[in-house]
Amino acid sequence: MHQTQTAQSPSPTWIGLDDPRVVPLTPAIGAEITGINAAGGLSDADMTLVRDALNRFSVIVLRGQKLQPPDQIALAGRLGPLRVSFMKHLAPEGYEALTTVSNIVRDGKPIGLVDAGALWHTDGSYLPVPDMYTALYSLEVPERDGKVLGDTLFVSTAAAYDELPLDIKHKIAGRKALHGIVHHLKKKAEANYKVPPVTEAQRASMPEVEHPIVRTHPVTGRKCLYATEGHTRAIVGMPEAESDALLRQLWDHIVKPEFLYRHKWRVGDLLIWDNCATQHLAITDYGDIPRRLHRAGIAGPVPR
Repeated sequence: MHQTQTAQSPSPTWIGLDDPRVVPLTPAIGAEITGINAAGGLSDADMTLVRDALNRFSVIVLRGQKLQPPDQIALAGRLGPLRVSFMKHLAPEGYEALTTVSNIVRDGKPIGLVDAGALWHTDGSYLPVPDMYTALYSLEVPERDGKVLGDTLFVSTAAAYDELPLDIKHKIAGRKALHGIVHHLKKKAEANYKVPPVTEAQRASMPEVEHPIVRTHPVTGRKCLYATEGHTRAIVGMPEAESDALLRQLWDHIVKPEFLYRHKWRVGDLLIWDNCATQHLAITDYGDIPRRLHRAGIAGPVPR
C-alpha cells in the first residue's frame, strides 16, 4: 500500500528502437536491453532508450547490474514520481522509496513482503491512482538442484485486448470494475496464503475503487484490459452471476500463452514493467530457500 502522487508521463516518441542492444523476448511482450550499466546513473540517451523500450515492449530487463539503493531510486525516479511505501519497516534502511520483497526471516520477523504477487494482478489497481511502472532488482535468487525457482510471469493486456472477440469488446466497452485490497486479501486466504483477518477499520480505510475495464495507455494510446484476478471483485452495474462469468472469461483470455513472457531471475536483474499494459504473477515454488529483491513503484496516472 502506498501514498498516492500524480504521475509524470514519459515521452510518447520512440527513439532508437532499431538499436541492437534492444532484444525482443517474445512477439507480444518483453525485451532485454544489453550494454547498459545503471550503476551511477544513465546518460540521457540511454534513459531515452530504456523509456522507449518500456513503452514498446511493456517489460524490460537489464541483466548483470550491480546496483546500490540510490542507483535504483535514481533510475526509477526518472520514469515518474516515486511512491513512498506505508510499509516503511520493510524498506532497506534509509531508503523509504524501496520495499524489500523476501521470504527471509530475521529475529522471528520477515524482512520483506513474503507472498507479493501471488495472484494475477497489476500493481496498485486498488488505489485511485495506481502504479504506472514498477522496477524490481534481484539480490538473492532461489535455486534447488541447479534449477532457478521463483519465476515471474507477465502477460500483455494490450495484445490480449487486440485479440479479444468483438462481441466481448462490445460487452465491456465503457464499463468499469471494482478493485479492492480487502477482496485481494480474501482471495489470498481462500488460496491458503497466511493472511491476517481484515478488520473493520481496514475495510473503512481501504474502500474499493472503480477503474475502466478497458484502459487507454497514456503514452502509446493502445487499449489495455484492466481487470485482474487478484484485485477485481465485480463489474459495476452488472448482475453478480453475469459479472462473475464475464470476468472469468476475460481472465482466462488474458493469460493465454501467446500473450505471455516468463522471466527466470538471475542475481543482478533489474526488471521494469508497465502496469497499464501488463499483469503479472509470482511463482512461489521455493519454500524457505532465500529470495530477496528491492521494489520501487512509480505513480499514476489515473486510468482513463
